Amino acid sequence: MNFKDQGRIANPAAARVGMKLSGGKLGSKLSWACGLAGWLAANLACAVEVTVPASDVVMKALSDELSRSVTLHMEDLEKPYFVQYNVEDSLVLTLSAEDGDITGSTRTRQRDLRTQVRVGSYELDNTHFAGGGGLDGTGRTSLPIEDDYLALRQGAWLATDRVYKDALETLTQKRAYMKDKNIVDRPHDFSAAPAVEKTGPTAAVQVDEAGWRANLRKLSAHFKRFEIVQDSNVRLIVGVQNLYIVNSEGTRLRVPDTGAILMFSAQVQAADGMRLTDGRLYAGLSPADFPKLDQILKDIDETVASLDRTRQAPVLERYSGPVLFDGVAGAQMFDTLLGAGLAGKPDIVGEQRRPQGADSLEYKLGTRLLPGSFQVWDDPGADRYEGTVLLGHYEYDDEAVAARKVELVKDGKLNTLCLSRAPTRKLSGSNGHGRSASGSPPTASVANLIVEDQKGLSDEELKAELVSAAKDEGLEFGLRVKAIQMPSVFSSRMDLMSYFGRAARGGGSKLGDPILAYKVSVKDGAETPVRGLEFAPLEVRALKHILAAGTKRYVLNHLGLDYSGSTPPVAVVAPAVLLEEAELSRIQEEYDKAPLLKSPLFRK
Repeated sequence: MNFKDQGRIANPAAARVGMKLSGGKLGSKLSWACGLAGWLAANLACAVEVTVPASDVVMKALSDELSRSVTLHMEDLEKPYFVQYNVEDSLVLTLSAEDGDITGSTRTRQRDLRTQVRVGSYELDNTHFAGGGGLDGTGRTSLPIEDDYLALRQGAWLATDRVYKDALETLTQKRAYMKDKNIVDRPHDFSAAPAVEKTGPTAAVQVDEAGWRANLRKLSAHFKRFEIVQDSNVRLIVGVQNLYIVNSEGTRLRVPDTGAILMFSAQVQAADGMRLTDGRLYAGLSPADFPKLDQILKDIDETVASLDRTRQAPVLERYSGPVLFDGVAGAQMFDTLLGAGLAGKPDIVGEQRRPQGADSLEYKLGTRLLPGSFQVWDDPGADRYEGTVLLGHYEYDDEAVAARKVELVKDGKLNTLCLSRAPTRKLSGSNGHGRSASGSPPTASVANLIVEDQKGLSDEELKAELVSAAKDEGLEFGLRVKAIQMPSVFSSRMDLMSYFGRAARGGGSKLGDPILAYKVSVKDGAETPVRGLEFAPLEVRALKHILAAGTKRYVLNHLGLDYSGSTPPVAVVAPAVLLEEAELSRIQEEYDKAPLLKSPLFRK
């Protein structure tokens, strides 16, 4: 299976971040939340089934409490017109290893309840108001992990009471605000959806813990062969979950989810102090989907070798010209520039003025976004691409709407958006893309974003086009970028502060810094690694000026972060892309000096 470039990790070695499985069929709702530790606990001698037993008691408790909740009222105030309970009943097992030894091992068992209460009507309710109490009609709490009917109802009762009171207060404030404002063309706050009644099987996955302990020891010990590696980490995460959704429209849904992540990272330091990190992330429904150990060891060798070349490479002061986003970098670019914009976002009453298209590309509907040979679609129902598992796969979204394939860009023109149940100014009706993460309410999100160029070129032709474009501009070389840093749940605190701090100041690009970049000589096509670059601001309009793209497509499985926390998992399948022009300049940063002493591993 083609796992080679499916995942890149930006500085996870220093992060030591835990993760939590959350929702429908692998990535659907694999919302890996920052800060939750999941370390493997048992030490069994053979493969065992890791499972979360399906519970009829949970479904009954939720259904019975829901029947009571829809009758809620305070004095002469309104009853809820919509109530929904989402329960994520999960078990996450994780192993972590460094330098040939196991460094972490725990089991995390949780039942998390997300309660949504809407007061008012589908046309106008307590959500999408900037002046509210911050809950936006949704609250999150933990439930007992034992099947105690009354204890489960108690938890749901307390959560519902709290969210309902907040909803009433928010709706009152929202109506008062709107009386004094001239608000035109405001979309409705919510759209109806058909009820779903389905009970899936129990989530379960086979894990050979003793075998994987041995594997992680071997993989992590492999880094001890390289003196240049200052820090390294190998981690295995396996999760199972049953997701329950019960709402006042009649939905009674239970779906299973299993997922597994194996990742490694390595960090080196250049002579000037710049730290460079790269790694791999392998995703699967279970550990059986991972590549063979020998292949992972080869990937480690390749990763360290490329880091060694990069750390010895010169710093490039400035570049402006054609850039080939090769390998997984093409998928990373599309995820960064297109991912958020292809999700329909509702208008927020009371929000301050924002630049057009800041959160959505809805204003570009019907206009050309990409060259005419490009097609883009999102398909949460796809679980694999050429054997590689896609993290964005799910059967039902977090609003109990069946996932649907959406043709987003046809012949280069933006056709529609991924939608949740929250209407936008121009579009209404969910297409099964309402997803949540970090305990936030469901919002529209891409899932498995697929990009195709019907005039794609071979790798050799793409390189020739890069050389030709650079020559036409009178340059001595073009630039090939093979991997880009992206904020993720595995990023280090330092990298996250740098990335989001730069964005908050209004400077820099949405694109992260190149991890692997090469000068490609116009004279003979020779490639020379360079480092220390950052992109100048690059907007979505630059995609109109794609000169060429490849036929081969690469998979990026990404567990991202934004200002609110972790984002829903996304898979982007896209070809290499030659952009007509991008600007990069030297990173202006002060670096720590290299360690004074050698690592104990290499002292004589």
